[in-house]
Amino acid sequence: MEWLKQLRMDSLRKAAFRVILFCALAVGIFVYFQCWTLLGVLSPKSLADLTPETMEGIYVEDDIYLFYTPYLEELYGENRYNAETTGIQYLVDFDQERFMGLSVHKDRLSEAEAMMTACESYFDGALSSEDLPAMHVKGSIKAMDDEERGYYMELADGDIELEAAMLPYYLDVGRVSGRPVLAQLCLLIGSLAFLIAGLFPLVKALTGGYQKQVKAKLSAAGDFESAAERAALFYERTEPVSGVRLGSEYVYFMNGANSVLLRPWDIVWAYQSTTQHRTNGIPTGKTYSAILRTMDGKTYTLGMKEQQVQSLLSAIQTSLPGVVLGYDDELEKLYKSDRAAFRRRWEDKMPELGQTAPQ
Repeated sequence: MEWLKQLRMDSLRKAAFRVILFCALAVGIFVYFQCWTLLGVLSPKSLADLTPETMEGIYVEDDIYLFYTPYLEELYGENRYNAETTGIQYLVDFDQERFMGLSVHKDRLSEAEAMMTACESYFDGALSSEDLPAMHVKGSIKAMDDEERGYYMELADGDIELEAAMLPYYLDVGRVSGRPVLAQLCLLIGSLAFLIAGLFPLVKALTGGYQKQVKAKLSAAGDFESAAERAALFYERTEPVSGVRLGSEYVYFMNGANSVLLRPWDIVWAYQSTTQHRTNGIPTGKTYSAILRTMDGKTYTLGMKEQQVQSLLSAIQTSLPGVVLGYDDELEKLYKSDRAAFRRRWEDKMPELGQTAPQ
């Protein structure tokens, strides 16, 4: 029906900000943190598969057989005397003719230092090639920044031929795009969660999920089609007051993106709620809401300006004579203990709406 389609479009407009915000966050996280690089973990390359032109960003799994020398130590602390070593970069082979860096982090430093010690023994002739261990590594290839490249190229000591053989890249052990694999996975999950949070209200709006209560109310009338026609006619002929349409047969409003359709006698109590906001004890402003309490115990909180609340309550007083207006503690107790008293009030007021009893 055209009327229900219009309600779906209204819900879509209400949900649009959330859809755009969460989808933008999903795309932003995915792109900024390069979450797609996790795909490389599923099919890692070996160093033999790479070329200097295509190696940056590739996830690698391979064995490193020779550590030549460390060229950069990463420290964490107030000064170099009490700082903790959190990482070391070593010169290693890329292939038989060229070199690259290997960045090892704190979790594998002891293994890397043992490897460096073994390699030193090998270079000194104290260890045979058969006894030389290998270090199995996984990680992404990263381009060196200016500082890292400066320390790295110092190893060449001005030897132009050696500098040409030293590729300005390093294998970042246990990292994807500079972060641990688990951290990168968490970012990907976060991106997907935001995407789902953004797409869910979009799908729900397009499929009429926000009109579930409206359809249930129309179905409860017995003849869905005729009830829907009457509701559509009510919607078209009734001007909203502060976003709420009031009539002798129906009341309609939106609660967030949800469409809400009630019979007039479903609403038994209405009042204004005022919230005082404070920052560090200093008043910073007030917000206002119209509170609608229903016969089935539900509460609808409709945020709006104070004047809009008063306009709505005035319209309710005129259009829905059975609704109790204003808040006090005794009414709260009565609502919780004896809502039948509110129904009896509506039964007394039904003739004013041209009705004989709540339906």
